[in-house]
Amino acid sequence: MKVKLLTSLCIGTLITGSALACTTILVGNNATTDGSIIVARNDDTSNALKTFAIMNHPQTINSSGKLYRSNANNFTYPLPAISLAYTALPRSFSKSKPNFSMEEVGINESGVAISATETIFNSANALKIDPYLEESGINEDSIPSIILQSAHSAREGIMLLGSIIEKQGAAEGFGVAISDKTDGTWYLETASGHRWVAWRLPNDSFFVSANQGRTQKVNLRDANNFMGSGDLIKFAVDNDLYSPKSRGFWGWLTGSSEVNPEESFNFFKVYVENGEHDKTYNYPRIESLEQLYTGASYTVGDGLFPVWETPTKKLSVADVAAGLRLHYQGTEYDPYTTQNPKAPYRPASVMRAIFSHITQIRPNLPDDIGYVEYVAVGMPDLSIYIPFYRGLPEIPPSYQTAVDGAPDNTSEYWKYRKLQALVMQNYPKYAPMVHEQFNQFESEMFVKQAAVEETYLKLYEMDPKQADKLLQQFTEILISQADVLVSNLTKKIANDLKMNNLSNADYAKLIDKTEKEYHYGGA
Repeated sequence: MKVKLLTSLCIGTLITGSALACTTILVGNNATTDGSIIVARNDDTSNALKTFAIMNHPQTINSSGKLYRSNANNFTYPLPAISLAYTALPRSFSKSKPNFSMEEVGINESGVAISATETIFNSANALKIDPYLEESGINEDSIPSIILQSAHSAREGIMLLGSIIEKQGAAEGFGVAISDKTDGTWYLETASGHRWVAWRLPNDSFFVSANQGRTQKVNLRDANNFMGSGDLIKFAVDNDLYSPKSRGFWGWLTGSSEVNPEESFNFFKVYVENGEHDKTYNYPRIESLEQLYTGASYTVGDGLFPVWETPTKKLSVADVAAGLRLHYQGTEYDPYTTQNPKAPYRPASVMRAIFSHITQIRPNLPDDIGYVEYVAVGMPDLSIYIPFYRGLPEIPPSYQTAVDGAPDNTSEYWKYRKLQALVMQNYPKYAPMVHEQFNQFESEMFVKQAAVEETYLKLYEMDPKQADKLLQQFTEILISQADVLVSNLTKKIANDLKMNNLSNADYAKLIDKTEKEYHYGGA
């Protein structure tokens, strides 16, 4: 993939904090090659020594008044009488903590999928009036767990999250995607501590986000496509965050200060932080991803990129993976090929990504294979997207055993992390070989998937449980084959680097050192 990055972008000052950060891609069902609904995100964390797991949670009957308690702050929320069964990817988990933390992405038994969160920041002026509730509001730690246990539809999930924001507050700024096979994908963004907006992705469009709010036009009277705080615009007018050109007919009719949809309210201009650092940290990812899928070049200097666009060709899982692997290949701004960690533009694919996911909903297939999570461990540019079907009876243990900061020889997380750290020692030399073999693996995998799914559908009509066993066998074989490939590449590169005798403790130091060199801190 070669992406032309416009040189007209201003080079601002990168922020250097350790805030979490991500890159999100959403695709409507009429914009995909197979009619599927796609929600994808790189889940970036503070360093490359954090781990994750894939977990199945059974349906649970809760006692009256039982509360969900966040591990990150003092947020609590009443659990439903019956918590829905769901699969999720927690960043950390421990028997000493009350709940799983940072579950990030998952699918529940009602077919509701969530990806949360895209770290964003709201405008300083809005937050002066309605600040985040850092100690007690809802945040990334809790959002997926609450929604997956409770929501029976994407719309219900958005309404629940919006209600929590209004009543208990948001602890931080975030964007959240919630989808189902009936209503497609909804995307919610915070406006301030107690205010929010959400919209439904047009079926023929894609959307990309990179650590900055992206919403512009808002029409809360179009309930089919928009939701949000009832006073979203009135709050802005009353607090001098926004001055409408006129109250218009709607204001005259209702006596309110809310303007009609044709007037000038723009959510981005009113509620989104937009500073110099965005021009290097966020704009380049948006510009390059939109160009990748449309071929169009942008000279946007104010952050007002098109929110939704129709791709020039329908997008596949592989096309979305290519976007998540973006690091400005073929340009002088590629920090890896040029071996320049000081390159000014923050890539989509960074070493501190804990994992990358592509959630695919295929409405015309049985739910057990219609819902798929493709998961790539660590830095997606140097990883393989392995499919995990909703009908998978058991999650393979190698995706559940990694421990923060403690490399081992058995978990998938540390196998990929070791390879990634080695490749980054001489990216121009080793990455082409890894890319070639990983691309071949994925191409062959997609062919095998199609054959397995065809067999599955025939078997499913006679014996659904036996069909799910077929998924288990396929997944385990796929992981085993990927293990062999990763192991062979690791050995070959380690030998070439004369690093073949590294201990796990040595690898921990190498991974940490390499990530810090290419950290791209901030959100």
